[in-house]
Amino acid sequence: MTRSARGAPIAAGLIAFAIYLRTLLPGMAFGDWGEMQTVPHVLGIAHPTGYPTYLIAAWVGQLVPIGTVAFRANALSAVAVSMAVAVVVMVGLRLEVRPLIAFGAALCLAVVTTVWDAATAAEVNGLHLLFVAVLLHRALIWSQRRRPGDLVVGGLLTGLAIGNHLLILFVAPFVGMFVVWTGRHALIQRPGILLAGVGAVVLGLSVYLYIPIAASRSPALSYNHPVTIEAVWWLISGAQFRDQFDFLSAAGPVDFVRSLPTLWSLVVERATIVVPILGLVGLVLLLRRHPAFGLTLMVILIEGVYLWASYLQLEHYLLAMWLVLAVGLMTALDRAADLVVRIAGSLGARNGWRAATRGGPRASRLPNWLAVPSGGLVAGIAAAIFAAGLATTHWSAADRSQDRSAEAFVAAVWTALPPNAVILSEWDVSTPLWHSQIVLGARPDVLIVDDSNVVYEGWGSREDRIASLICDRPVFILRLHETDLGRTRDFYHVAEVTTVRIASGGPTAVFSRPLDRVLSLDERRCSR
Repeated sequence: MTRSARGAPIAAGLIAFAIYLRTLLPGMAFGDWGEMQTVPHVLGIAHPTGYPTYLIAAWVGQLVPIGTVAFRANALSAVAVSMAVAVVVMVGLRLEVRPLIAFGAALCLAVVTTVWDAATAAEVNGLHLLFVAVLLHRALIWSQRRRPGDLVVGGLLTGLAIGNHLLILFVAPFVGMFVVWTGRHALIQRPGILLAGVGAVVLGLSVYLYIPIAASRSPALSYNHPVTIEAVWWLISGAQFRDQFDFLSAAGPVDFVRSLPTLWSLVVERATIVVPILGLVGLVLLLRRHPAFGLTLMVILIEGVYLWASYLQLEHYLLAMWLVLAVGLMTALDRAADLVVRIAGSLGARNGWRAATRGGPRASRLPNWLAVPSGGLVAGIAAAIFAAGLATTHWSAADRSQDRSAEAFVAAVWTALPPNAVILSEWDVSTPLWHSQIVLGARPDVLIVDDSNVVYEGWGSREDRIASLICDRPVFILRLHETDLGRTRDFYHVAEVTTVRIASGGPTAVFSRPLDRVLSLDERRCSR
């Protein structure tokens, strides 16, 4: 391997990490991002599907004594996505793409805002992207070497990837088919190798034992407290969200077709028209150069888009699509470089001088500074410049380095709540309050009652939970939508205390809502 081939993945990963670290969310977050800053610290249980691989990795990462716990959790995402960018370069090198082109295309991937967002706040998505990249790379290694150890390592990584996010189930089976197809002769001769790979998958899946073990300790945060087999399966299977999932229903294809204009607008906004068009062209070219791997990437892309369309159009579900398009982009640029070399060679033959080619001699009849540059150099520099342009364009939207909205929200709530208060909240706003209380030790006197607590503790409704508390403690309520207070107003008097900035579906506050005090309509009820 040449020096440039060895250095390209490292350089791409380090540049990506520098960008992510500079734009990293510095502290607490709302929603799932806030949960993933908090649950690993107490070795608790996260919302479905549990994400045990991430929780263990984040717990280890939070042991690093740099900054706050929230900062460490955010930094783990930056590390994971940076490593994914580096591995994408390694995938390109395995596909015989020129190092500089693979480097430039990977940087384009790094600054697509879907990917950038996954790198700057705590969540499982950055680690998912890394697993996708590593599985593709390991599959290519297996297809070229056919060593049993490669299959075992790939199987173990697959099991751990499933333990991180079930999205990998829409990637791993196709990678597995590629592995079986490219190694079919070796597997027929030595079927025990395949059994070893399957055994490694099972070993990786054993990470799910974390869930009942952690739940048995009754940690501070234990979603649905899964201590029975039924409860564990309910959690890891994602049963709570099945009614939102149209993937296997008749509505799925309809959703897919209807979503295509939205998808195209999103893709162009995130990466201009250049990346998707060249990415798709490159995938078609890859089908000719490496048919089995090209087909694998095509299927992963289509499946990923179909899943995005049939499940709430969550943007992080497109991470694998962007990775595939990046591989397609580097393939297209590499073929374009080949074309440049051929054209330059033809011109050189016609004019009596030679063009610099892939490892070829410099021009012999012209001064060095007039020699025709190699196609790889031109395409690689063009990709790097394009990536720099994307980064500049997206910087302000992706930069979270000044975002202290979660801290401001928590401070406002703690200031408004009297001693021994209760606040009934919902997921997006509960998680930063939990982080402040459980990790930072603030306001241990306050009882935080999330909607999930109401449901899984068997209270039936928010109003029933309020009834159990209102005579003994000051009760407050915070809802994302005014309409959610309709039933509460039927039973209680609701009075605004202050206004706070909150988030909905993201780590950052985006709008304001009132924090309300809940009072009994009949004060004599509590005096009995």
